Amino acid sequence: MKSSQYIDILGQQVAKRTVLFVVGTVTIVVGGIVGLLYFLLLAGSAPIVATVAAPTAMMANSKVSERVDQPNSRLPSQSSLVPLLEKHLKATQLSEVKSLIVNGMASTENTTCELVAMARCPNLYTLKTEGVDFKYTAAFGYNGKQGWVKTDFLNLNKDEVGFFTRVALFESSLAHLAWSYHAHESLDYRLDSVLERLPDEQWQGRVCAVVVSRGLLPFPIYHYIDQQSYEEVYRRAQVLRGTDLVDLEIHFAPPEATASPRLPMGYKLYFDGTLNDTIAFTKIRPNRVVFESLFDAPAGATATSLSPRQARAN
Repeated sequence: MKSSQYIDILGQQVAKRTVLFVVGTVTIVVGGIVGLLYFLLLAGSAPIVATVAAPTAMMANSKVSERVDQPNSRLPSQSSLVPLLEKHLKATQLSEVKSLIVNGMASTENTTCELVAMARCPNLYTLKTEGVDFKYTAAFGYNGKQGWVKTDFLNLNKDEVGFFTRVALFESSLAHLAWSYHAHESLDYRLDSVLERLPDEQWQGRVCAVVVSRGLLPFPIYHYIDQQSYEEVYRRAQVLRGTDLVDLEIHFAPPEATASPRLPMGYKLYFDGTLNDTIAFTKIRPNRVVFESLFDAPAGATATSLSPRQARAN
């Protein structure tokens, strides 16, 4: 009788512990291979989970960016300013306009006045109003260095002269974006010293490019350009009245369909969110002869220094 310590395999006596050792080794190796394959299968499935989650995140971001009247978080590069201004010039046909004479009517709750504004590139302006059916005359002007006011009913101090001149500049500088752009080219200013593009904003449901103008007038103006029509639809500024800052806003009326240049046919002017007056233009005449001397302070006017913050290229 053979010993129980041996096993007969194919007619050969093999030690039992050798057989057990081989079987155990094969079991461990097979188990390891199966475990490795299972691990690799799990690792390979991870990208599929990440891919499914990504569109949800993108949809959430797109909803945030579509909120009305919220600035976009991405700051447009300054290099995008030139194409934007070129589109604005093409849409408004202001490329060749060097002067303007504008006639219209200004109305408040109780009064109506005739209005005449004159402007000459790059930064000369006058604005004159006369009462209809009542005696009233007021004229405001700016010659690039000095602001002035002449009225027949008020004695204004220099702070008031400065305030009302700034308001008149804010109203009458209809072509200011185009003329700032021309000033950059003709007067050898750096573009970023007179104009800067800010993050886009939505205003009254319109996606607007926002450009701030500095340097040619004694205060900055924020211009909102509709990115469909490339026309200016809104502007805002802050100006001093004594020691207080006043928020100024203009909501521009649309231009006439066949007008050339395409300038707004009026606007509404707001002080600190309250409607101050409504302007309706009756005639816009471009490139008329407008002498520079017409913008100097006339006899009897009260004047104050309002030098623009100009910055020449180094």
